[in-house]
Parts: sequence; structure tokens; C-alpha cells
Amino acid sequence: MEDDMDYRDILQEHFEVIIGKRLTHLHLACEMMMFGFEEYALHAQCLARIICQNDILVTTLDYQNWDGEVDTNNDERYFVEKYRDKIVGGTVISVNVSLFNDVEIILNNGIEIELINKNGYHHFDDECEQWRFFKVDGHSCPHITVYSKTVDISTNW
Repeated sequence: MEDDMDYRDILQEHFEVIIGKRLTHLHLACEMMMFGFEEYALHAQCLARIICQNDILVTTLDYQNWDGEVDTNNDERYFVEKYRDKIVGGTVISVNVSLFNDVEIILNNGIEIELINKNGYHHFDDECEQWRFFKVDGHSCPHITVYSKTVDISTNW
């Protein structure tokens, strides 16, 4: 893991492989959104939100709104299911990685996916994983993991 380095250009270069790729699926696991761009995967544990035409359709924070009995009865799952046909299927037309390792992905169907790192500095806990990006075959590199303040780019298994 590396500290105090600007990874924006490196991350931007790695992410550009999904330009022209179709968003094939969106899965949920608790507050994590898992996106599939053909053979690439993006797992977002940070604040992720999906926007369409200046309207926020769903965020990972929507998971916190639930019926209090069954953890799958939450607004995150409800809105993903409600808007799934609108979200999935678009093709990536641009990707932008910010100086803070936030990510914006724009699809040709009007969908914008934003990943916003949530922890500037940790006080009560260690750094938290924000998102990871990898090729789904499990053997390809790089495998990128972004934490609150650091980035780990595994280039070797």
C-alpha cells in the first residue's frame, strides 16, 4: 500500500478500459453496490449513488431505511429493483477519477454512477476500503483497492 501519492492519473488510465463496455449487472450486498462492466467489476463500499437526468435514483445510504425486521426490506434494494431496467444496459461513454479518488462513470442511457470516498481521516478505526476494481477472471492484474487515504494496486498474484 502506498501513502502520500497522487494516483489520479494511474487510476484514470486503468478505468478507461471500461469505456465502450456495457453495464451488464448491478448487485447488492448490504451497503455495497457491485457493478459489472462486461469482464470488469467495480465493488463500491463507499457512498455510491446512481443518478438519471439530475435525479438521484438510489444511494448506498438508502440501505439504512428498512422495515426493522428483514434486512433485505430496505430502500436501497427497493430502488435498485424499481430502476434496474433503466440503470443496467447502458454503455460507458466517460470515466473521471478525481484527486480524492472519487469516480464518476457516465453511460449513454443517461445514467451517472458516482463513488464518493467517505472517510477523510480515521479516528476510531483503521482505514476503510472505499472501492475496488478488477477483471473478473480472478487472475488478471491490476487489482485496485482504494482506501480512505491510500491506494493498493496489485500487479502480481
